[in-house]
Amino acid sequence: MKKIFLFFFGLFISLSAYSQSQDVITEILESSEATFGQVCYISAVMQSLVTEDTTYDEAIQAVYQNGQLPTITESAQPIPLIDAAYLFSFMWNIKGGLMYKITNGSPRYVFKQFQADRILPNDAEPKQIVSGIEIMRMYTACEKKYGNQIFAQ
Repeated sequence: MKKIFLFFFGLFISLSAYSQSQDVITEILESSEATFGQVCYISAVMQSLVTEDTTYDEAIQAVYQNGQLPTITESAQPIPLIDAAYLFSFMWNIKGGLMYKITNGSPRYVFKQFQADRILPNDAEPKQIVSGIEIMRMYTACEKKYGNQIFAQ
């Protein structure tokens, strides 16, 4: 009897954790403007800097403490495409071109590298604000292009 109770309790806990992650992804997909909190959450969770039950503010703090964000930013602030690309660049080991390597992956050259690798369209603007769907599309494109590489740490 005790084993059955523990089994169902474990099942309930794991389904609750999965539900949290699913709710966050749904919220991101429904956003008309992706935010710093959402992108930092994706980046921090994928790098195992935080757990899936973390808030956006905690994810921003973790990314900042890891040196991937120059300043603490309001979690609800819309994120420019250049900043989203920069945050995503920490998730994978990106080979990059000469300027990317010389500048140690500065936001400008991360953006240009993502355009060269067809993660972003050539007509994308660095300060452009995109929807949550576009952020998830960008994440998927990165996963396809760089997914076989080891996560950057």
